[in-house]
Amino acid sequence: AADRFAAVASGLIGLAYGAAGRFGGGAVNEVIVEMENAFLFVTGISDGSSLAVVASSGCDVGLVGYEMALMVEKAGSVLTPELRAELQGALPR
Repeated sequence: AADRFAAVASGLIGLAYGAAGRFGGGAVNEVIVEMENAFLFVTGISDGSSLAVVASSGCDVGLVGYEMALMVEKAGSVLTPELRAELQGALPR
């Protein structure tokens, strides 16, 4: 399930970057998908990775976006590609 979630998030942020480039939209801040029972938020991190969150339909959208921005600001500089690769290598298969 996690690999599918990652694929969906990657696809969404990739489409957003492509649309921004094609239509001169500037930087992509966040992608929000509003569904009947949930929201899906995806925001980019400076090194090309992204943070994705699924929240219930009753969530405070502004608060989720704010907390994601804080998380990216705090963790973005720490979660280097090298560290993420090391952590992924430590996961049980």
